[in-house]
Amino acid sequence: MFILRKILRLILLPVSLLLFLIKWAVELAVRMTSALVGIVILVVGAGVVYYLFTQRWTELFLMVVIGVGVIAVLFVSVVIQESCDTLRKRIKEL
Repeated sequence: MFILRKILRLILLPVSLLLFLIKWAVELAVRMTSALVGIVILVVGAGVVYYLFTQRWTELFLMVVIGVGVIAVLFVSVVIQESCDTLRKRIKEL
């Protein structure tokens, strides 16, 4: 059983490396675009307030959709990072 685990771990080594590279790439992308994302969220928030007071409902809806999209992309990036960490941890536990 011990030998089979070591062989499985050796087979899963490239998978672990690939998961590390995916996590690293996503983390790098989030860090590099964090200032831009902050500015976009600030502009979207200001646009929502402006369009709410001027009662431009179509533009308000578009701004809300853009804001939700930005937050959804950030959420997906965190989910990818955490799933890569979990899978790498399970590979190490073998």
